[in-house]
Amino acid sequence: MESDSKLEDLRSVLSCVFEKLGAESLTEPDRVELVARAEAVQDEIDAIQDAVDDEERLPMRATALPEPSGDRLF
Repeated sequence: MESDSKLEDLRSVLSCVFEKLGAESLTEPDRVELVARAEAVQDEIDAIQDAVDDEERLPMRATALPEPSGDRLF
């Protein structure tokens, strides 16, 4: 699924952001920016997961059978 690939990419980005947040030489402005970026990426992940969860909760739609025609083969 496309959403699985997108989630994987976003989780990778989030992992990189957290790794950078762990750097000791990080300045406070950089830390604030990275935290904001992490929150934005997490919001995207949550939105995608919510959409996937909503799709899974929807009942399967039954395909309507075509109306029988008046033409009979036999």
